Amino acid sequence: MNFWEAIVLIVIVTSVAKVFQAGLYSRSGRARRVTIDDKGKQTIIEHADHDDGAIQNQRLKSEVEELRERIKVLERIATEDRKARDLADEIESLRR
Repeated sequence: MNFWEAIVLIVIVTSVAKVFQAGLYSRSGRARRVTIDDKGKQTIIEHADHDDGAIQNQRLKSEVEELRERIKVLERIATEDRKARDLADEIESLRR
């Protein structure tokens, strides 16, 4: 086997392996994306199944609810009829 036959064989083996790997990912139901940045660094991003998406969705909903509660408290503090000094003292006590 000469040099060029070895190069062709390596290219064929690599191509077959990539096709086989892509087929395995598509059958497993997992999405996969490969990105290459300006410097040539390759990054593989795998997305979880739909079940993980439901868990993440529930987590985000609870986080939004917590943030809404915080906004209600801040609105109450800002709209109450108080002197500026009382407001500043209350904000300082909440920071601690």
